Amino acid sequence: MRLLHTADWHLGARLIERDRFAEHAAFLDWLIETLRSEKIDALLLSGDVFDAANPPQEAVALYFDFLKRLADLKTVKAVITGGNHDSASHLNAPRELLRRFEVHVFGHAGDNIVDLGDAVIAAVPFLRERDLRQAAAGETTTTVHEQVRAAIRAHYTAQLAACRDIAKGRPVIAMGHLTVLGATTSDSERDIHIGNLGSVGADIFAGFDYTALGHLHRPQRVAGQETIRYSGSPIPLSFSEAADAKSVVIIEISSPHTAEVGTPQSSESKNSSLRRSNLCGVKLLPIPSTRALIRVTVDRATLAADLANVPAGAWAEVTVKLDAPEPDLDRQVREAAAGRFETLKVLADLPATALTPWQPTGPALSELQPREVFRELLKEKQIEGEELSAVFDELLAIREAKVTT
Repeated sequence: MRLLHTADWHLGARLIERDRFAEHAAFLDWLIETLRSEKIDALLLSGDVFDAANPPQEAVALYFDFLKRLADLKTVKAVITGGNHDSASHLNAPRELLRRFEVHVFGHAGDNIVDLGDAVIAAVPFLRERDLRQAAAGETTTTVHEQVRAAIRAHYTAQLAACRDIAKGRPVIAMGHLTVLGATTSDSERDIHIGNLGSVGADIFAGFDYTALGHLHRPQRVAGQETIRYSGSPIPLSFSEAADAKSVVIIEISSPHTAEVGTPQSSESKNSSLRRSNLCGVKLLPIPSTRALIRVTVDRATLAADLANVPAGAWAEVTVKLDAPEPDLDRQVREAAAGRFETLKVLADLPATALTPWQPTGPALSELQPREVFRELLKEKQIEGEELSAVFDELLAIREAKVTT
């Protein structure tokens, strides 16, 4: 059986007010062709299908168009879990219909075991704190931290036991959307719990033949283990990921009696953890890039010449080394780009002696009303906030009514 592991599509995401629909559409076209050409039996999508709980209609259309084409293949099953960016109810709404096409969707924790025939999947979505514990008055941060981690561990232990009861020796695979300690992050991820309290050790996945993780956007194995992986996002979601090689993971599994026989698919699969399991191969398949994101540092004196090396059509973050502040630096950089590429962000790299003390340019936090603070937060995180703002206003009104009474 061949499975493809992907995650963190973030359909509907924007980068400094630029939409990413064309890039996501190109990725989904490539993915459909890859599922066909690589003879994939099952697709595992480990959370953050969308970038926001209330995604734009274009993003929803991309998702359902992909699922329609997936069903047309008639050869690929799918397991899709929710992430911290997703609305569980939004993902779950069409789940009964999708199940008729062998697409299994899990927006929130519950009965998350899927028997795919040749393997059993523990399809664990993002575990929100309310899924893990009951809050109590007077708790310390340390207490909450310990309880959240212990509950996540207990959840995966229970999932492993339930899968093994069903599997009867067949391979057991976990899915998860969380932060594993020691993994490499990027600028585009939000803390998955307040203070990142939900970070766990890789040992909680011991016993699973493979763990398909989502949330972190850089493709990577975890704790040096080939069988515990973040697939990463299919496109770079911030300039911190500009140099990342994006990929999906292809996993080959076999029945227990043939686990020693399969031919490894890459040098990585020679790891002993594969030979001890029902996996006979793990292969990274690069995703073609349709738009380059470039981070470049240039000198002011050679600005035009340095920018000549930026690929045409790229989106760029340009840092300029300066001796002193230049008020029209942004204009100078854009003129030097001459329309050959698009400059999304311009930063100045000044010597320490040229830096001036920071002075606040707006009102102090204490001068803002709660509604204003919330809307500024949404703007900073690039979250479309009409619906969230309305809910916030409603909750604030309830709180204010309680205070006055």
